[in-house]
Amino acid sequence: MSTEHKAALLSIRPEWCVKILNGEKTVEIRKNRPKLKPPFKCYIYCTKAPKKLITIFRDGDVFGDGEVYRGKPQFATWDGGNIPIEIRQKEQTVIAEFVCDKIRPIIGKTWIVKEDIERATSGSCLSLKQIIEYAGWSHCSSFTERKELYAWHISDLKIYDQPKSLSGFSRHDFRGMNGTDVCGNESCEHYQPSGSYMLPPTCAINGCCLSKPPQSWCYVAEAEEDDAL
Repeated sequence: MSTEHKAALLSIRPEWCVKILNGEKTVEIRKNRPKLKPPFKCYIYCTKAPKKLITIFRDGDVFGDGEVYRGKPQFATWDGGNIPIEIRQKEQTVIAEFVCDKIRPIIGKTWIVKEDIERATSGSCLSLKQIIEYAGWSHCSSFTERKELYAWHISDLKIYDQPKSLSGFSRHDFRGMNGTDVCGNESCEHYQPSGSYMLPPTCAINGCCLSKPPQSWCYVAEAEEDDAL
């Protein structure tokens, strides 16, 4: 897949998705960046809200009303309760796209002035403390050990009326043959012809459609306009 057809898919937690969709968050801070020249398209994958363990109910536990619990251990969890229902219903799907029109490097080795970092990360909705913790700078013994961060600028945001399944995105421009899950993209470097019209082609990497989200971000083929909206 040529560079001009590549895009990026980012995994973003629900609470940050809310701020992006309402226009409050216009910058996404990451520890690295794609080898793409802005502007390029990005897709937002809304992850599932992490749950915190509140307590464990065990056999024999007595509740406040005097009732005794009987049965296997039950885990009581809570996800914070501050995620709007419209976002909860879209968790673990691709909910929007935007154009990253510029990426600003945040050079930890030389940027030691608080105001410089705050200006570079303006629009990220992160405090200076959160940025330092995310970058791991607090654990560095000197400024020279600090690694760079990158501020991805969000522009031309488009929110999908219907969220997209992760499996609808591929790393190498998947093209199903006659509605099947067999890829017929002959221009892909991983395409392997069978040598017989009786047998389907194969893929050198055993398929490129995404089955699980990236931890941070990954390259994907840019979707056709009709497919994306």
